[in-house]
Amino acid sequence: MKRHVCNSLAQISKHTVELSEKVVSHNIFPQILNCLKNKDSIVKKNAATCIREISRQSRELSLLISHSGGEAAIVDFISSTKGQVRLPGILTLGYMAKYDEHLAMRIILAKGI
Repeated sequence: MKRHVCNSLAQISKHTVELSEKVVSHNIFPQILNCLKNKDSIVKKNAATCIREISRQSRELSLLISHSGGEAAIVDFISSTKGQVRLPGILTLGYMAKYDEHLAMRIILAKGI
């Protein structure tokens, strides 16, 4: 996925649960998680922003991210980047943890704290 694709998907996902579900229905997971490892920091940030916007919409979408290996990918992203690029990843973990104690525990087990 390129810079602008991740950014566009993030902008679409931020509006409603339905739009986030449409984005997810195009099988962006786990491919977008791989973008968190891209050499280009803008691609990484845009991918993390997209994941953040999806995770904040609903418990079900957060679970989908989790079942795709999202916690580990996001924790790796946070620990391998510096500065403000990390912020969307940190917020994603918070959004995911708020929905469910099991998601929160998965984040803790992924060394997200």
